[in-house]
Parts: sequence; C-alpha cells; structure tokens
Amino acid sequence: MRPRLRFLEPVLVERIVEEAKAILSTRGVLVEGPMVARLEELGLKVDGSSGRLKMSSEFIDSGIESAPSSIELFDREGESHALLEKDRVHFVPGSSALKILDRETNEMRGPTSRDLAEYVRVADGLERISYLSTAFVPQDIPQEVADAWRLYLCLAHSKKPVVSGAFTAHGVTRMARLLSFFRSGKEELIAKPLAIFTCCPNTPLRWGVDPLQNLVECAEWGIPVEIVPVLLLGMISPATTVGALVLHTAEVLSGLALAQAVRRGTPILFGGAPAAFHMQLMTNPMTAVEALQVFCGYAQIAEHLKLPSQAYMALSDAKFNDPQAGFETGIGAFLAALSGINSVSGPGMLDYVNCFSLEKLVFDDEIVAHAQRFIRPVGIKGDLPTGELIDELVRENHLLTAEHTLEHWPEELYLPGPMVDRTNWDQWEERGKPSGRDRALEMIEEKLDEYEVDPLPDDLHGEIQGLFHDTFDGKLEMPEY
Repeated sequence: MRPRLRFLEPVLVERIVEEAKAILSTRGVLVEGPMVARLEELGLKVDGSSGRLKMSSEFIDSGIESAPSSIELFDREGESHALLEKDRVHFVPGSSALKILDRETNEMRGPTSRDLAEYVRVADGLERISYLSTAFVPQDIPQEVADAWRLYLCLAHSKKPVVSGAFTAHGVTRMARLLSFFRSGKEELIAKPLAIFTCCPNTPLRWGVDPLQNLVECAEWGIPVEIVPVLLLGMISPATTVGALVLHTAEVLSGLALAQAVRRGTPILFGGAPAAFHMQLMTNPMTAVEALQVFCGYAQIAEHLKLPSQAYMALSDAKFNDPQAGFETGIGAFLAALSGINSVSGPGMLDYVNCFSLEKLVFDDEIVAHAQRFIRPVGIKGDLPTGELIDELVRENHLLTAEHTLEHWPEELYLPGPMVDRTNWDQWEERGKPSGRDRALEMIEEKLDEYEVDPLPDDLHGEIQGLFHDTFDGKLEMPEY
C-alpha cells in the first residue's frame, strides 16, 4: 500500500467542486483582450457591458470529461520520458525567477544566458529531477524574446522535457514553433508533447489579455497547460481554507473549460501557487502552513476530477540555503509526495520564487530522494510471520549477515548521497570538516564535469536562431552561453 495524505472528507471535496461551478455559472469570469472575439466565434456569450463570461455546469462538465486524465511527456528525441497520472509524483525545478544566488559570492544578482546553460547542465544530471523548467530569466537577451530564449537554452543542452511559459506578446506562437522543430510538425508535437506551459489567471476570476491569449494559443497548439491560480489568502482570496479552495477550483475549471472549448482534448494540469498574505510584512509566503493546506486540498480535488495535478512546492521563501530553507523545502516535498501531486515545481527556488540557487537544487535533489523513498508501497517481504527472524536475532545478537537482510537491505535501506552528511564528528574532521555549502559546490562541479549530451545539429541551431533574428530584422546579437 502506498502512503497517502487525505486532507478533506470526500463529501467536502464534492461540495467545493459544486460551489465552484455555481460561482462560475452565476458570477462567471472576466475575459479581456483580442481573444474574446475568438471565444465568441466558438459560440461563447460574453456580456458586452461587464465583459464577464458565465459558464454553465454542463459546459464545465463537458470540459472536464474531454480533458485527459493522463499526460505523457516525451524528450527532445521523441522518446517517452514521464507519465503524469494517478499518484505518480515528479519533481521539477521552480521556474521564472528574476535573480540567482551566485554560488561564488553567495550574493543575489541578475542571471545571464551562461548561468541558465550551466543550470541546465547540472539539472540534466540530477537523477530525481524528472524534467526541467525554464528556471530563471536571463537579462542579457531582449525581454521581447526572453521566454523563447530560455526554452531554447534548455532544449539545446538537455534532452529532458521542459516546463515553461510565455510572458511576451506572441510568445506562445514563437515557442510552439521552436518546439515543433524537434518534431515532424504540429501534429507530432501534439502526439508527443515536449513541454508544459504555465498559464496563470488573474485572481480573482479574471483572464486578462496575456493569460487569455496564452491559454487559447496553447490549446490551439495542443500544448499541455498547467493552470496556476496565485491566490493570496486574506487579500485576494478568502482567508479560510475551504473558501480559498472554492475560488481556486473555480479559476482552474474556468481555464480548463475555455481550453477545451478551443480544442477538445487539450492536456490540462490542475495547478496552483497559493500563498498566505502576511498582514504585517505584506509578503506572500507559499510555504506558509495555510498555503500548504490549500495545496494538499486541491490535490484531492484534482484526483476527484481525474485530472493530473501540479503545485509550487518543495521550495523556500528564505533568502539563503539556511535551516529555514531546509525545513520549508522538506515539509513541502513530503506533503507533495504524500498528496500524490504529479508535477511538483519548486526545487532550487528561494525568496518567494524570486531567486534560484544551484546549491539549493543539488541539495533539493536529495530531499526529493527521501520523499520518493517515503511514499514507496509498504508490504510483506518475507517478514510475516516474523518468528524465525526473531529467533535468529536472539541467537546471533544481530541480523547483519542474515539471509533476509542480505536480500532486502539494498532496496530497503536508502543510502543518501554526499549532500547529506551521515559521518560522525571524528569522521567529519578526518575529511576536512566540509560544510554543507562545500558539499554543494563540489556536487555542482562534479555534475558539470560529468555532463554529456549530444549538441543540436548546426542546421537545427540555425532554424531556431532564425526565430529570434526575424523578430529583430536580423539585428539581434546572441549572448554567449
């Protein structure tokens, strides 16, 4: 039996879903921008005076029914890489930070393309990081194409699928064209998705110009979408868990229904990034215990609706890789794993999802290993009845050489890697008293030295870079990476 966390009673899950549908049918969502005309072409009726679109329960149920319960991701070579369904849990680096924690100076600074390429090389070699994200935004490339540039660097340096997203005008189209270069065309990209894109509604109950355009264009391209409401409990969301879950569910279902109206079968992840609003400091911690309750709650709602799930967990709001970073990340990782969240975005992230740290990423890889080990199914393995084992233990005073131990300990007793210090004090002194930061820096260099991924063919590089040059009439100077 696999360990699972059940946070809500089943009847409460159903009531939350029904209340969310009622909110959408009576209040609707505000939709804005040129894509409103596209929705009206599909037969959706937007109120001309308020700009709100009300959605019937039948419309929402039809969307839920057509959304896949399983999403298979493929690598850049077209090989199957990850299956997002049921209680399969995958961890992926947090994304879209504006700063990095420089590993040499331990100071926060703006990232470069070289930093992003280095991150990809390290993350590519981390065993428990299932796939990549466009973790931060390089500042040495014009921001008009920065979203696509991040995706390009990830695909140029790793075969793994990528979690990404657009934040510029026409960003989805440019990025979708980039992805299609790794397939025979649009249809194969739909059949073998290489990326998940994030779309965030504007809480409360609003799809603004850019989010709506991104959502519609992702659906048109068949790109899997994680719908990620960013609730701030007590500010732009009810302060209570159930109230927040109703709003959260309504926002996810509104995006799901719109995407299915554009293209039935568009893969959707029931995602989120709820945070508690700190009434004194006016900060928004996603690691607050109240936010963690919302994460665990909507994981159950996603399961009830038979939808893959996503969450911004296994991260920290701390500024450095200190004890706070460790306990916040560890708690989040274990809760996400126990909740069966399919795609957990967070490793490597600090400071309210604003700063990415390579040191934290390699340490978080070990936290993920512990969380994944904890949720392995527990069953009988030659230890019931236990009498013979106890007899041998009493007779020998140990079980070190017992046949049962020799058979089972390699898979039962997890031995952490070097990021976790299991030496005693004397052993630690003999090894030069390395700090946690020393171990992280050594691990980063080790992963960089071990990195080995076939480069993209020159002609493919040329095609992709043409996308960027076209935007600037051939006058774009490519950063070094």
